[in-house]
Parts: sequence; C-alpha cells; structure tokens
Amino acid sequence: MSKFMMTVIGGWIMAIIASSTYANVANEILLSRSSDQKTQILSNIINAAGEPCLAIESFFQGVDLYDSAYWNVACSNGKMFTIQIASDSTHSIFPCAAMQSIGAECFKKFGTSQPARTLLIVR
Repeated sequence: MSKFMMTVIGGWIMAIIASSTYANVANEILLSRSSDQKTQILSNIINAAGEPCLAIESFFQGVDLYDSAYWNVACSNGKMFTIQIASDSTHSIFPCAAMQSIGAECFKKFGTSQPARTLLIVR
C-alpha cells in the first residue's frame, strides 16, 4: 500500500475517532481555525445560500441541548445572520431578527460555552 493511501486511510480513521469523541465535529473544526478563517468560512456558508455577505464580524454564541452550535455573522451590508451547525454537520441560516422571536439575541452568549468574537478588517 502506498504512503499516500496509508495517509488517506489514517485520516479517515482519525475522522471516525474524532466524530465519536466530539458531539459536533464541524463546530470543533471551526473553533480550531484562526479568527480570520472562521469569519471567512461562515461568510462562505451564507454566500452559498444565496445571501450576499462580506463578513466583518463573527461570534460563537454557544451550543444548545442537542449539540447544535450557533454562530452570528455581521456583514458589511448591515445584514446579520445566525448559522446553526447541527451535530450531523448540516447547517441552517436565518436572519438575526429571527433570534429575537425566540427570546435570544445575536452577538450575545448563551449556554456555558465561551464566546469567540472575531473581527475581520476589510481594506
């Protein structure tokens, strides 16, 4: 077996182990990225959904009882979104105004997770 194939298989094994260790693998990966990378990744998710967004700030709001992670993103056009990342790595995007309808606010921590505020300077 080639060294490349062993590396690929090893990566898959590590991913399987990681998925059994962490409740929300996608969120753990996102948390491990730099501030700029987090903001860019979240911006890409919003853009892929058809909403134009040049993210200027992101905020890790916390995790709910079902291990879904919530991230808030402020865009340069004034729009703000919440991205819910479920434990199966699927995600949902909705305007921050929708958070108010359920009694939560964007860019405000909930639960026991620590906030990870990220500001991206656009030049």
